[in-house]
Amino acid sequence: MGKHRGLDMRDAQRFCGRGSALAVFAIVALAWMAPQGHCAEEPPPPSAEKGHALAQKFCSGCHVIQSDAGTTVPAGIPPFRAIANRAGQTSERIISVLIQPHAPMPDMHLSREEMLDIVAYLDTLRTDPSIPPLLPKYSPKPKYPEPS
Repeated sequence: MGKHRGLDMRDAQRFCGRGSALAVFAIVALAWMAPQGHCAEEPPPPSAEKGHALAQKFCSGCHVIQSDAGTTVPAGIPPFRAIANRAGQTSERIISVLIQPHAPMPDMHLSREEMLDIVAYLDTLRTDPSIPPLLPKYSPKPKYPEPS
């Protein structure tokens, strides 16, 4: 017996003809890319608590994270409360800075979920109730009934 190398286009053309071979390969490709019996789980809602922990871990060396913190940081670097309340501040702007930080800010290689957690924490520091929140109010996607 020869080595099994899998089905390739030449084999499919030999067995099915050219048009059918393309159709078979398209079906196989679609089946391979389809979810494997389960849907991707919805990510959890952004967590201000996790965002605070991440800010303490990654940002507290340069930024004041909480107003009651008695920490010293380099001059000219804004505290988190100032970042949260900056005029025109948006979650997109914050995430953009986290993705492509400016010098001397290091690239922390945060996941999208971690960035949203930090934004959720910043949202808790906003003091003007007339400005919109950085993140929309979380509402989970409706669950669909299982097929019977």
